[in-house]
Amino acid sequence: MPISYKNLGDSGLKISNLVLGTWYLPTLPDTDPYGVRKINEEMTLRLWRKAVDMGINCIDTANRYHGAIAPVPVTHVGYAERLLGRFLKTVDRDSLVIATKVRFRMGNGPNDEGLSRKHILKAVRDSLGRLQTGYIDLYQAHGFDASTSLLESLETLNMLVEKGLVHYIGCSNFEAWQISEALAISERHGLARFVSVQPLYNLLQRQAEKELLPLVRERRLGVICYSPLAQGLLAGRYRGSQITDARSAYSPSVNPLLTERNLKIVEELVELAREKGVSLAQLSLAWIMHQPEITAPIIGATRPEQIEENLGATDVKLSSDDLKRIDELTKTI
Repeated sequence: MPISYKNLGDSGLKISNLVLGTWYLPTLPDTDPYGVRKINEEMTLRLWRKAVDMGINCIDTANRYHGAIAPVPVTHVGYAERLLGRFLKTVDRDSLVIATKVRFRMGNGPNDEGLSRKHILKAVRDSLGRLQTGYIDLYQAHGFDASTSLLESLETLNMLVEKGLVHYIGCSNFEAWQISEALAISERHGLARFVSVQPLYNLLQRQAEKELLPLVRERRLGVICYSPLAQGLLAGRYRGSQITDARSAYSPSVNPLLTERNLKIVEELVELAREKGVSLAQLSLAWIMHQPEITAPIIGATRPEQIEENLGATDVKLSSDDLKRIDELTKTI
């Protein structure tokens, strides 16, 4: 199961062709007073160590992440970064690429969210403290902020790059026109530019192909896509009676995917995966890694065997006929 490394966009930064995500982590049966499932810290640290030992060098998180699917109160945000900070003390920090994000609410005050200079500067200090590190490899704007000028945001991010607190900057959940405008501002004012984007992209949600991926090709941006398995649907979690799984009720973002069309596509993809002797998850990840614009998909795991299965996708070879068959089955634009 060889991991390979690719440049992130036109930067010199090399990341593994699978990125380890921290949005969803192993949980314990009990809950805290807010009703949120507690994270199994011991299992999480073991999973992260296994992924790194197998060659993954990039870990993606966000200051907002708690490590569980359910929305959490602001008292819980930052948990994933704090746990990752503990992990970084056990490994060679400089061998890893740590990516985190800024944008969403981190407190109850009016300046506790957004991409203003004030919020970004506080957020980066807080993230560095939680991560227990002196620098962030990739600092990403987690979403567009219409209430703040892009120039202010980019000038602030550029300042962080100049100070060495951040090495590269990127964005997540930006529309193509917003990225294009940001790149133009950076070029016009001589500021650090986004080197990567982080969109939603998988076999059932291919909207990024309409405008975003053409822009990526033209401007040579890296792409680290999230939800490559459509929150479990492309891992075979919701088939037949399994679509009533508690997780689908727990996460509102899953339910819209449980359409008759998508479930039918899943069954046909299962058949193709069976023909190739691989799992549905491996087929779905391999398809993404065969897309020339994609640098790496973000994978998550709650059990050690999931890490091994996901890494097995790097061995899956898809022929032009396979890709055509999958494309005809899933393409919607």
